Amino acid sequence: MNWLWRLRARRGAGERGAALVEMILLTPILVMLAIGILEYGLAWRDSITVSSTLRAGARVGSNAGHDRLADYNALLAVQAAVASIPNAQIQKIVIFRSTTADGKVPDNCKTSTTGISNSCNVYTGAQLASLSLANFGTTGSGATADCATTALDARWCPLKRETRQAVGTDYFGIWIQVSHPYVTRIFPGSGLTITDSTVMRIEPSL
Repeated sequence: MNWLWRLRARRGAGERGAALVEMILLTPILVMLAIGILEYGLAWRDSITVSSTLRAGARVGSNAGHDRLADYNALLAVQAAVASIPNAQIQKIVIFRSTTADGKVPDNCKTSTTGISNSCNVYTGAQLASLSLANFGTTGSGATADCATTALDARWCPLKRETRQAVGTDYFGIWIQVSHPYVTRIFPGSGLTITDSTVMRIEPSL
């Protein structure tokens, strides 16, 4: 009978050793899986924040019509909605003109640093963090009113946005590019780049 107990003891020790080997092999996989869930979960959170931020900015911009402070007020809405993301991670914000509800931001607006005439205005995260009415201005009055050449919104001047229903109103588009750095630094690269856009029709006037 003693030999039977010794055999069982050897089997038990062998099973414990096999379990230890299995744990050693599986632990790195489980750790990587947990880190992946963490990293992409945080990125997904930022993506949702960006989407809601764009909707907030587009609503304000489209409701403003051709008010001279349309961009300023839209950016204020963006600033409030994106507060959970540091300004240093906001690489670029483009407010652009579209003629259709499914319009896409022009490629040259994505690469521009200031904007494209009659097409878009481009803003940086630093400009978003230090919004000032002094940077959004007009010259002249009445039919001669225009955005000052030094104003941040001079390229697609809010005063020139089409709001007449009979002519066909413009669409107010807003596009954003945000960097999302990895928390654990385990994956290749420094992080992900999140981009998104929203387009809404500018509220028409008669």
